[in-house]
Amino acid sequence: MTYRRVRDALLMFLIALCVFAIIGSQIYISVHGSENTQDAVLYTYKESISFTGVFVRDETVIYSDYKGSGVMHYTASDGSRLSKNSAVAIIYDDYTQIYNRYRIDRLKEELENLKRANDPGVTDYAQPEFINTQIADNYRNLLLNLNEESLDIVYDDSLDLLKLMNIYNVATNVESGFDTRIGKLEEEIKNLSAALKDPESTVTSADTGYFTSHVDGYESSLTTEKIPEMTVEDIKKVIDNPDNKNASDRRAIGKVFKNYSWKMVGVIDVANRFFVHDNLKFSIDSSEKTHTVTVDSITPTGNGNEAIIVISCDELDSELASTRTADVELTFIEETGIRAPRKAIRFVGGEKGVYVMVGEQLEFKKLDVIYEGDDYVLSKNTSDSDYLNLYDRIVIDQISRKE
Repeated sequence: MTYRRVRDALLMFLIALCVFAIIGSQIYISVHGSENTQDAVLYTYKESISFTGVFVRDETVIYSDYKGSGVMHYTASDGSRLSKNSAVAIIYDDYTQIYNRYRIDRLKEELENLKRANDPGVTDYAQPEFINTQIADNYRNLLLNLNEESLDIVYDDSLDLLKLMNIYNVATNVESGFDTRIGKLEEEIKNLSAALKDPESTVTSADTGYFTSHVDGYESSLTTEKIPEMTVEDIKKVIDNPDNKNASDRRAIGKVFKNYSWKMVGVIDVANRFFVHDNLKFSIDSSEKTHTVTVDSITPTGNGNEAIIVISCDELDSELASTRTADVELTFIEETGIRAPRKAIRFVGGEKGVYVMVGEQLEFKKLDVIYEGDDYVLSKNTSDSDYLNLYDRIVIDQISRKE
């Protein structure tokens, strides 16, 4: 019995010693290893300049000659293309006429959806499982567009979702049909249509081009041919007063651009002309969209590094069309990759790479360098296990490296 007790005690001691050794080694690795390693994370390097710019476009103002007290309804949306003599806006005697027309359009959309769901040629051959999948996909798209505040797209998504759900309900006998609702809709549309009146006046475009309803008073004074004459004071004056209402005509209801081309002028603190004629990435603070622009000129003013920059672009959207001034960023270089410290780089078999911790072992991972900084490099983000991957533990301690 004594021998067995001694043996058991010895075994328990050895087991406890192993457990403590494992725990101790892990603590040592976590404490000291963290000092000698660095997690591989994504990093973006960017070279850019920021300034406040003034949009310059060749614009033709659209005027209304109506002198009454009616209510105007735009039939052209900002950024839409107009042909010569096409309608831009319609003026009614009161707001009710605008609302009734809007209401009729919405009722007709609902009516079309219900009639489609009521059509046996659609519902008799509908596959509920397939429609259910479409409903789920459409719902996800709706939530995504809602999160991105794309409200026009959200409305279209909601109509598509309603149509699918109506078809599904009839195909699965949840609903026997929509005859009652269809009848009510047709009656309401008939009553609203009977109350419609002809417009008081219609405003048309005298030119072909792209439309925006925003008029700021600079349409005649800020043209592309006048850019060479603009001074720093001229630019700052527009920036300080982007809505020159005193110079705008009350009859102006919008304007037309002949094409998508526009220019921007601004004052920068970079007199160096090395990026003239370069194509750069352009963005404004109020939008996540980017555009490609060309640097037309950089003209030093003689006041230190101050210079006037002129850029041009052939891309236009509704936000740019309705904006006169904006805080902008011009990006020369932008690279995103996995960041690796330069002091961790090693060469094995002629391959550039780093050592990483895999458990308690060292493993060499190659680098696909896309950018080199002073004390780091960016490696292409890849899932190839032969290369540095996101969240690998890069060994940076010189002593711990295995050559």
